[in-house]
Amino acid sequence: MSSIKKILLAIYISLVLTCQDRVVARSATMRDIIGPKISEWQVMVVNGLTTSETLFIHCKSKEDDLGEHNLRLGDTFSWNFGENMLHSTLFWCYLSKDDSHMNVKVFWDDVILFHRCGWKKCVWTAKTDGLYLWNFANGQDLLLEKWEAGW
Repeated sequence: MSSIKKILLAIYISLVLTCQDRVVARSATMRDIIGPKISEWQVMVVNGLTTSETLFIHCKSKEDDLGEHNLRLGDTFSWNFGENMLHSTLFWCYLSKDDSHMNVKVFWDDVILFHRCGWKKCVWTAKTDGLYLWNFANGQDLLLEKWEAGW
C-alpha cells in the first residue's frame, strides 16, 4: 500500500472515530459517513387536546432517544433528521393523556407518508379522539390512530 493511500486511510479512520452521533439537521454523524442522508425531514407533535389535558410523549428511533416531554395545550415538540440511504429510518412515539395512550410510528419509509408530509415535514396533532397527520396534499387532518383506554 502506497504512503498516500495510508495517509488517506488514516484521515478517514480519524474522521469516523471523531464524529459525534446526534440527531440534528445539517450535522455530520458517523451514520452519515457510512450511509449518507438522502433527504432532510422534520417531525412535529402538537398537543391539540380540547380538554386542556397535558400530553405526555416519548419518541425514539433505533439509534436515538429523544426524551420524555409533557406538552400543554398548543405546545409542540419537533426534531430534524436526515433519512438514511438504506431507507430504514424509523421514529415512533408513546403518547398518553389522562385516560388513554398509544404507541405509534411517526416516520417511516413510505411514499404515501412522504406525499402527505409534503416531502419535508410530518405534523402530528393529538386530539380528543386520536392522532391526526396533517395532509399537505389536500390541506386536511387525517385520523391515523385512535386512543387506547387505560395506561
